[in-house]
Amino acid sequence: MNKSNAYKVIGRPEPRSDGLEKVTGKAIYTVDVALPGMAHAKIMRSPYPHARIVRVDCRQAERLPGVYAVITKEDQRGLGMFGAAYKDQTIVAVDKARYVGDPVAAVAAVDEATAEEALALIDIDYEELPAVSSLEEALAPGAVLVHDFASSGGELMGQRYETPKEFAGTNLCYRFSYAKGDVGEAFKKADQVFEDTFTFPRVQHFSMEPHATVAQVEEDRITMWAGTQEPFTLREHLADIFKVPLNKIRIIVPYVGGGYGGKLAVKTEPLAAALSWKAKRPVRLVHTVEESFKTVTRHPARVRIKTGVTRDGKLLARECLIHMETGAYADAGPRVTQKAGYRSLGPYRIPHTKTDAYTVYTNTVPAGAYRGFGTLQVTWAYESQMDIIAGKLGLDPLEFRLKNLLKKGELYTPGDTPVDCDLEEGLLRAAKAIGWGERSERNARGKGLACCMKDGGGTYKVSSAAVKMNSDGSVVLLTGTVEVGQGARTALSQIVAEELGVPFDRVMVAQLDTDVTPYDVNTNASSSTVVMGLSVQRAARDLKRQLLRHASKLLKAKPDQLRLEGGRVHGGNHSSLSLPELMHKVFLSRAGEIVGRGAYQDIKSKKAALGSPTTFWEISWGAAEVEVDADTGEIKLVKYVSLADVGKAIHPVMCEGQDEGGVMNAIGHTLLEEMIYKDGQLLNPNLVDYRVPSFTHLPKDFETILVENQNGPGPFGAKGTGEGGLLPVASAIGNSVYNAVGVRLYDLPLTPEKVWRALQAKKTA
Repeated sequence: MNKSNAYKVIGRPEPRSDGLEKVTGKAIYTVDVALPGMAHAKIMRSPYPHARIVRVDCRQAERLPGVYAVITKEDQRGLGMFGAAYKDQTIVAVDKARYVGDPVAAVAAVDEATAEEALALIDIDYEELPAVSSLEEALAPGAVLVHDFASSGGELMGQRYETPKEFAGTNLCYRFSYAKGDVGEAFKKADQVFEDTFTFPRVQHFSMEPHATVAQVEEDRITMWAGTQEPFTLREHLADIFKVPLNKIRIIVPYVGGGYGGKLAVKTEPLAAALSWKAKRPVRLVHTVEESFKTVTRHPARVRIKTGVTRDGKLLARECLIHMETGAYADAGPRVTQKAGYRSLGPYRIPHTKTDAYTVYTNTVPAGAYRGFGTLQVTWAYESQMDIIAGKLGLDPLEFRLKNLLKKGELYTPGDTPVDCDLEEGLLRAAKAIGWGERSERNARGKGLACCMKDGGGTYKVSSAAVKMNSDGSVVLLTGTVEVGQGARTALSQIVAEELGVPFDRVMVAQLDTDVTPYDVNTNASSSTVVMGLSVQRAARDLKRQLLRHASKLLKAKPDQLRLEGGRVHGGNHSSLSLPELMHKVFLSRAGEIVGRGAYQDIKSKKAALGSPTTFWEISWGAAEVEVDADTGEIKLVKYVSLADVGKAIHPVMCEGQDEGGVMNAIGHTLLEEMIYKDGQLLNPNLVDYRVPSFTHLPKDFETILVENQNGPGPFGAKGTGEGGLLPVASAIGNSVYNAVGVRLYDLPLTPEKVWRALQAKKTA
């Protein structure tokens, strides 16, 4: 392997491939797509959390001038159901509306104003039903059922998910269980047993670009421009819904203005296609911010964690009971629940473990994938409890963690990939950076640590890529990775440029189009740099082999005696040939192209708890210092240090940006974000009542440290990053608050009111 300083492109802050277009406003997003004769769509949504749909009369709406089509439950006949894990959704509600915001009808009209007017003319009779809008209500004996029928299982990323038969007649729809050792006996032998319950709030992704789709249906051919993170999976869903082969569906992905998982799987894209089919013209369906709030959220959760330890601080056993609230439809809920259950073990050596994680239906907005899905809920719990245990045992929280951390090469669980990083090294660096052990001169200040890990790269990945050299020596990369702002186009172009020995600016990424772009399962799980990166690297190397084979004949040298550098093929006898010259000599004219192909596929294994060993471990450490205002309960984040194990930073500046963005994202659900329900109604589906962090919430002192040990499986030793930065934030801050003012909070977000009430209760006690 080359030494890092020998790379020409890798590790350098090349200008972003999409930077100029975006900062000048020239970048095309789905909302910018305009087609001749295009109609504009609006969705009519249920005002009730749970109601039977008795009658739908859309005749007046259909007669309104400028209306092209109205979709109601009658149009669902003959169409399939859909959902990321289970097939439990229809394009509009058929029998019942299951949450406030559930689509019950839709209109395509000459403009949005006419579409809105038409919605008001649709007459729907509802029979309001009792609703369950919390875990407690949904799990209560005799609770109202969100779904009267058992959801049909489905496949999601190579795994089959099913509702256990014993869940019939309940709001439970999935269970993940894992056990190792004998937890019951271990608890008997423990000197102390700690049991705590933590809750995580319902939060919204709030991408800058709301969900958007432009659909054009011509006979049985569906063409769609979509702001989606997984166009190929969306294509499969549409094929199932409309009962057409995959080659009849084409998904084109312009730039996507943020996703964070909220644009995975399928949302309202099928509704846009149905409207286009009925209107016989292209249809544009773009959500408002409020509508995106009523489309998908992160799973609120309750985590009960029980841990047994010896008096000298050795972890013996851990038992977790996790309930993930998936809302009215399963979406990715079963998979998120599976990940939460598996990741609840944490980065520690615990001989005896048992976890049971459940997915629960409620009459609320569906919850799906969200950056680091399933992990945030459990890291908040286990890293908070680590400090609780250390305090009760009279141990320093840092020393307590160091005593129990897994070593590099140890197994997280049997059958999975061994730990690929030095957890102790990172934690010590984080502690040093925050000044651990140094007392603050100011009152009400405290420091906290957290160390977290998740299986990275996705449980089961399939991807492919192509690299094409044109006759002038310029290069086109065809990749199914979606650019959602993470800089994938830039990093993948760097890999190509490095392998082919061409300047970075000679590589261009083609627009993603499922008709011509090689297959990629999706853009999630911090997988782009590793999984797609390997596919891209293999494609570039395939192209390189072809180029060197052609050049060897012209330069009269063996291929292994040649090298690509500076846009030229160099021989051992000081002879060289530019790439345009080589292409011209191969094709005997200014014509032709040479294409390299590469692919990646995970290995399935029955020994692995999740069906496949993890591609890599995404490790992150967080260290925080806070100051708490005892009179108001306000938490001020004085300093935050984030360490990210990136293996090798393909583009260090973007890696830092991803990590900082992740921390900022997590500051939101830690300090202020929460979607609030009352009587089944969402009270704050807007950016006035729902607050996201701003620059005022940034730590005064904010540092990201990239840990580069070239220990990753990706190109040049890279590992994925982007989600890890979120994982330690809540617990590091929560631990800091305790160390500052002596109050332990168990329920996020840590609002001033909660802190103030805890301080008042402490005074009273």
